[in-house]
Amino acid sequence: MKAFPGVTMVILHGDIPGINNVSALHNPEELLASKRSLHAGQPIAIVVAVSQDVAEKAAKLVKVEYFDVQPPILNCRDAIAKQSFHPQPKGIVVGDAAAVIASAAVKVSGEIEMGTQNHFHMETEGAVTYPTEDGLNIESGTQHMDSVQQAVSQCCGIGRHRINVTVKRTGGGFGGKGGKNWIAGASAVAAFLTRRPVKVHVSLWDNLRMKGRRYPYLMKYQAGTDSSGKLLGVIMDIYGDAGASDNYIGPLNGAGRMSDNVYSSTAWKVSLYACKTNTPANTFCRAPGSTEAIYFIEYILEHVAKTLKKPSLDIKRLNFYKNGDTRRDGSIVKDIQVAEITDQLMESAEYTARMAAVTSFNQANRWRKRGMNVVPMRFDCHWAGRHYNCLIAIFHAGGTIAVTHGGIEMGQGINTKVAQVVAFELGVDVKYIVIQPTQTLTNANASGSNGSVTSELVCLAAIDCCKQLRTRIDAVRGKDTEKTWEVLIEECFKKGVDLSAHSYVSPVLELPVVYSTYSAMCTEVELDVLTGEYQITRLDMLYDCGESTSPMIDIGQAEGAIVMGLGYFLSENQVYDPKTGENVTFGTWKYKPPMAKDIPIDFRVAFLPNAPNPSGVLRSKLVGEPPLCMTSSVVFALRNAIAANLAEVNKDDAWFHVATPMTVERVQQYSRIEIPQLRYKD
Repeated sequence: MKAFPGVTMVILHGDIPGINNVSALHNPEELLASKRSLHAGQPIAIVVAVSQDVAEKAAKLVKVEYFDVQPPILNCRDAIAKQSFHPQPKGIVVGDAAAVIASAAVKVSGEIEMGTQNHFHMETEGAVTYPTEDGLNIESGTQHMDSVQQAVSQCCGIGRHRINVTVKRTGGGFGGKGGKNWIAGASAVAAFLTRRPVKVHVSLWDNLRMKGRRYPYLMKYQAGTDSSGKLLGVIMDIYGDAGASDNYIGPLNGAGRMSDNVYSSTAWKVSLYACKTNTPANTFCRAPGSTEAIYFIEYILEHVAKTLKKPSLDIKRLNFYKNGDTRRDGSIVKDIQVAEITDQLMESAEYTARMAAVTSFNQANRWRKRGMNVVPMRFDCHWAGRHYNCLIAIFHAGGTIAVTHGGIEMGQGINTKVAQVVAFELGVDVKYIVIQPTQTLTNANASGSNGSVTSELVCLAAIDCCKQLRTRIDAVRGKDTEKTWEVLIEECFKKGVDLSAHSYVSPVLELPVVYSTYSAMCTEVELDVLTGEYQITRLDMLYDCGESTSPMIDIGQAEGAIVMGLGYFLSENQVYDPKTGENVTFGTWKYKPPMAKDIPIDFRVAFLPNAPNPSGVLRSKLVGEPPLCMTSSVVFALRNAIAANLAEVNKDDAWFHVATPMTVERVQQYSRIEIPQLRYKD
């Protein structure tokens, strides 16, 4: 291989100078497979060449022989059959759910199957490493610099103080660039061994083959209610496909923790099972666990409503938490707004009139049916365990301001928000401010940018820096409010005032939940029952964002989250070869993220007005992930449209199960169109 023109080096696991591990978590994850390949797509060698084209051509010439090949375990059902599990996470038990359900007036049970979702970043992951006399400088497209620094330290066998990771921005993250350090690790090891700069940038195909994605789930449930539909007991057995490693068990824990959504029950039993499969280790993906948890309980309540032949929204209202109720973790419900927000959404979305119109449409049309559904939501904000820096420097001879912080700009607008907050706090025009790249040197030990909280915590650190600076600057300003900013800063400089400030935010809280945000979404669809094709005719969301620090950014974040959720629930179908375990949907020919025509025809996103959040930064609330959690409303709207067809044709109003994603093929099959239905009648 080294004789191939342009190839500099071929690196195998034995060539790694340090430890063959790119994970910063409890279980090692090999940079290059050493003894056993755990899944198709696992890296086994690094080809270093003078250009990417040469490297890719040479890599295709590598021949790999496998022995002791076993049938792959590719999903939760396979794992259950083979009893292939990682250590079991802790579940939730409140009361005796089995006994309560056994004596309940109404009982429902079933299974829920959910597929996965690729992160499908706007740019695939990349890194370039420069050897220096002190160590390594790495420019990485990561969401988590600290994790990259640790992985490179392990692989190269050098101290973290010799490694500086820099991130200007990354083109989309969604959790997929938050701890999977193969790309940066490969770049660093190659640069360390060759003593030359090395860039690694994987293709979309390879990115989808080698990296994990959103957890797929299988959930088995039982629930019991009284005759009115009031929940008495719920049992959930949640199987999450963790893949080859359980390093990223957080989504499964989140699916259990948030599985009550906005609903109260006297008894719960939630059991969690981390399935061990021969797929890349799955990981966080925008709103991980919370999206699935809300779908689980909404699905159960839809089943209850169908059994009782009542509108599902009536059943949901009956079970809403109320102020003073006790949640499963023992906390007391307070300041809950779900009923009020749902009422406001129903009014603004013209729910009652549109439901009547949907009924009329379905009666008048044989081959096209409409459906509508409302999903409410609670999303808890957690700050514990998060650490973020901010460094602000003001320069004399112009008063310009440079800011660097511990968050990563991935398109969520964190740099814009920080610049706006600094301008507001210092009382200057934003034209003076530039956000410099994030670095491990100036922002050491920073947490990853995820969980929707990075923007607000980095802004909190920026506010603290500004307070330090204002105190020093105001001492020079005195009562003279007429001085221009440039003159004032020059005077501070001449008097020896320190014009830089640093802050490190690591909240210590009495309660795990800082605040909750509540929202509701109403989705209407129109279905062609012959083909299974559908359109989202209208989608309304009312979201509690507190007092947004940057409304245009937050609206964009909400809309983007919704569209990503629609892709997850509708079109993004991951398929593996059952014999080899290879990902056969590694490009857009077969894997379908949402495009322009998948966006709702009538798309209405609104923020709750006059709703300041006293517990938030500048009275705001998080926004990046929660809107995605309610997009399961499209599944239930489609299911209602399908049910309207079945009721008309087969006089069948029984509950039927659906799996996600609700692809066109699945929807057409659920519609159960038969040849006799297509004949003209005399």
